[in-house]
Amino acid sequence: MHLNMEVEDDGSIAKGGTHRKDNTGYDLKHLFIGAEGTLGVVTKVAVACPTLPASRNAALLVCDSYDSVLGILRAAEEELGEIMSAMELMDLNTLRFVQEHGGGDVDDGGSPLLRDMLRSVPPAEESRTSPPQLFLLVETQGSNLDHDGSKMDSFLTRLYDGDLIRDGFLSRDIKQLTEMWRIRESCNPSVARAGCVYKFDVSVPIEDYVDVAREVEGKLLLEDSSAADLAVCLWGHVADGNAHVNVVARGATEWDPALAARVEAVVYSSVRRRRGSVSAEHGLGQSKNELLGRIKEHSVMDAMAMVKASFDPHGIMNPGKYLPRDVTQGAAHS
Repeated sequence: MHLNMEVEDDGSIAKGGTHRKDNTGYDLKHLFIGAEGTLGVVTKVAVACPTLPASRNAALLVCDSYDSVLGILRAAEEELGEIMSAMELMDLNTLRFVQEHGGGDVDDGGSPLLRDMLRSVPPAEESRTSPPQLFLLVETQGSNLDHDGSKMDSFLTRLYDGDLIRDGFLSRDIKQLTEMWRIRESCNPSVARAGCVYKFDVSVPIEDYVDVAREVEGKLLLEDSSAADLAVCLWGHVADGNAHVNVVARGATEWDPALAARVEAVVYSSVRRRRGSVSAEHGLGQSKNELLGRIKEHSVMDAMAMVKASFDPHGIMNPGKYLPRDVTQGAAHS
């Protein structure tokens, strides 16, 4: 990708072609990517558009433990390799909300696939002594239908032989593949329909992926009887450690600042203790920017302030966002 960037009154600071490789000097575009408009205005973007894959396969897997999920991740790297395109995790709380509050074909349990998946979960009285089930959506994309299908079959055989999954569902056609993704994409709107949601986009080491949600659940629900109407939901991109932790106040229609502060403290403390990130992909904006001073070293903050002052000496680019206010104000006066 190539960007044309305009920063000051005399025009753009960098221009060039659309060639992919250029190892001459600092790659300034990477400063702008993710800077949320605080360094300048992007006026032109050249993006490579690959062709659609000739082959797509997907499977939904039911797992009894996170250790099984880790085993599946290792198997996917070895069996699927270059054709693996997605590995999405959803927990049981989330899928129950999808079944109850989902939209379209998923609404009111209208998805046969979702019903079959949840039928494979043991009754609550049988599962009280073990963690709730976890669900994985695995997708592959490639250029050869027979080759890719063979790799998916080999992958699933390995999972069954290794007792890594309780049950599995392989898409037979594009309609079923679309239904699988509809279930995954219904997670966010379904919990939103269930009540007031306190949402967190974090990243943690993959081996700790479910621990944050379970710790939040333990601190909020098990230690406080008044939190009985709260449910902790987890879904996200497990292969890169990106977790969407959602605390749902069932039936609530108004934001509770006190509860929000309490939930935020528990979530961010758990993430920081595991050396994770409080914002994996959704940015900082003006709701998380003040956290930077608590999670980044002073030397890193100083470097960010110098970059900001260099590109935006008057502090006019998206003020009050991304960096803490004391950093941006100091940069504007330096």
